[in-house]
Amino acid sequence: MYRLKYRLYRSPENMKKFLLKNNDGSNFDLYNYQGSSYLVLIFFRGAWCGHCKKQLQEINNHFEEFEKLNIKLLAISSDTSFKSSLLKTFLRLKFPVLSDANLEMIEHFNLKTVHNNQIVSRPAILIFSSEHKKIIEHVSENYDERVDTTALINEIKQFKTAKTVFASTSPN
Repeated sequence: MYRLKYRLYRSPENMKKFLLKNNDGSNFDLYNYQGSSYLVLIFFRGAWCGHCKKQLQEINNHFEEFEKLNIKLLAISSDTSFKSSLLKTFLRLKFPVLSDANLEMIEHFNLKTVHNNQIVSRPAILIFSSEHKKIIEHVSENYDERVDTTALINEIKQFKTAKTVFASTSPN
C-alpha cells in the first residue's frame, strides 16, 4: 500500500536559518544557498539505503530541468560529512549532499526515525518558495516509498503558475 503523506501549506512557515557542515568541513548556510530560488530539500536515510540512492540518481537525471525552473536542490541525511562526500562522488550528483549528523534539521522537521538502532531521517521532500517559506511537504511512511521526480517537477510548476496568476489578479 502506498501511504505517502502530502501537505500543501496555506500559511507557510519561514525557513529557519540552518548551518550544516559541507563535505570539506566548512559551514554551509542553507538560507544563503537558496537565495531567491525555490528550494527542494531531499531528506534520505543514508548512503547505505538503496531506495535513497535510486531516488537521488533519478533527481540528478532531471537536474537541468530543476535548474531551468530556478529550483535549487539539496540532499540531507544523518550520515557523516565523509559518507555524504563519498555518496555525492559515487553517484556523481550535481547538487550538494550534506550531513545533519547532529540531527538539527531532521528533528526540526519531525523526520527522525530509527533503523537498526540508528537514528536516521524518514524519506521526505520539502519544498520552499523563493520567499523561504515551506509550501509543500512529502513524507514517506515507509522506507521504500518515494515521490516520482516528474510528478514533483510538475507539482512545482503548478504551484509557481498558480502563484503568478494569484499575484497578477490581486488588487494593489
